[in-house]
Formats: sequence, C-alpha cells, structure tokens
Amino acid sequence: MHCMPKLVLAFLCASLLPTTGLAQVEVKEIATRPGVTLRFVYARAEHPVASAVLFQGGGGSIGIFPNGSMRDENFLSGGAQRFVRNGISVVIPDVPSDRRSLGDFRDKPEHAQDNAALIDFLRQQAKVPVWAIGTSNGSLSAAAASTHLKDKGPDGLVLTSTVTKEGRSRGMAHPVILAPLHEIKLPVLLVHHKNDGCYVTPYDAMPGLIAALKAAKKVDLIPVEGGSSMGNPCHSGYHQFLGIEAAVTDDIAAWIKRYQAEAGR
Repeated sequence: MHCMPKLVLAFLCASLLPTTGLAQVEVKEIATRPGVTLRFVYARAEHPVASAVLFQGGGGSIGIFPNGSMRDENFLSGGAQRFVRNGISVVIPDVPSDRRSLGDFRDKPEHAQDNAALIDFLRQQAKVPVWAIGTSNGSLSAAAASTHLKDKGPDGLVLTSTVTKEGRSRGMAHPVILAPLHEIKLPVLLVHHKNDGCYVTPYDAMPGLIAALKAAKKVDLIPVEGGSSMGNPCHSGYHQFLGIEAAVTDDIAAWIKRYQAEAGR
C-alpha cells in the first residue's frame, strides 16, 4: 500500500436539519489517491459511541446531491438518520471520481486506499471504534477494507444481505469470497433475511460464510424475519429489509454497543 496522501477536505455543503433529534448532514469530498477524489455524506451523532462507513450494494454509485440527498437510496444509503439516532456517526460514500461504478473494483488495493481515507476521516472526528458496514455487493468492500488495510482498517465488520454466489452476468455480483475471509481477525456480525429472494444472496449460505471466517475474533448471525417482499428481489423487498429498516438498524447498533462494552471499548 502506498503512503496515504494527506487528507484534503473540500466543504461542499452543510445543511442543519431543523427537526429536533436529527443529525447535521454534510456533503464532503476528500483526496484519496493522486488525482482522485471521493464524495460522501457525513452525519455525526451528538455523542457518538461508534462510527461507520456504509458501503452500498449494486455498482456503488448513489449520486449524492449538494443537499445530501441521493439518486439511489437503499437500506444503507438511506440510513444516516437511523444510525445517528443510535449514536453511530456515519459516512456514506459515492464512487471515486475515476470510476462510474465499483464493478470489479471492490477487492482492489486502490478501493481499499479510498476506504482508508474515509476511516481516517472518521477517526479524526471522534475517538471511537470505526465499523465497516456493507450491504449486498458492499459486503465485499467492507471485508476487503479489513484484509487490505490491517491496522489502518476498520475495528469491526457488519455484513448484511451478503453476496455469496456469482451472478448470471459478469461483474453484476461481487461475492464476498473474493476477499481472503480466513485472514479477517475482527469481530463480524452477519445480518440476513431468512426469506431473501435474491439468487446471489441465499440465506442457506450463512453456515458456510461463518465457517470461512474462522480467524475472526467473534462471528454472530442475526436472522431477520418480517417486512415486505415487494419489488425486485435483489434491489428491494426482503433483500433490503423493506418495511423493517429501523428495527434492523436498531439490532445492528445494539450488537455493536454490546460487543464494544464486552471488549472494553
């Protein structure tokens, strides 16, 4: 890994949401590699107990607008306020300036270097553990951040609706097994809907995924039930915890806090 360039924060927009209890949402941009910048939404909890990078599924392009809204919102990209209410500050990244999608990029060292800049940014904001939380294809981004970055990487992983199988079209599915899972030594939480209908994220793959994480400090699975099956099974419905987003976020936050308390963090 090349030395990290000094972070250069470019303030684009900050809008304080007027409703009591909601987070201040800022859009920021940082330099991550020579000639490359990364735009992200930052939402800070008032008294953070943890921070997290929220890695999106699909191609990773969410289209961040100056006011902090996004072209593509899903379980994680639309989750800033839900995590902040639970005391977890978050950054939600778009794709870097040199790419249109993350396609075959999620397990590459350059992607990890981009993510190291986000993790470092969060550590500058608050001295609390930083978690990498990925959904669907984003689970590979989270896992690879750990294996590439080691001590500069996250303090723990949360993998939701994790892709474990190859897709029918090349580059559409980014299986988490592209990362050397046996090297992950961090605590890992898996969150998966029992009725996830996406063909690349079957629930019955969870035992194999747990077994692959054999060096992890701790591995837990939260099996999810309920919600709505409406919409595309790989982009909505149970795969995105439709209708139960808040409850699932609360469960993730509670697990993180419980783990940190047990670990004395």
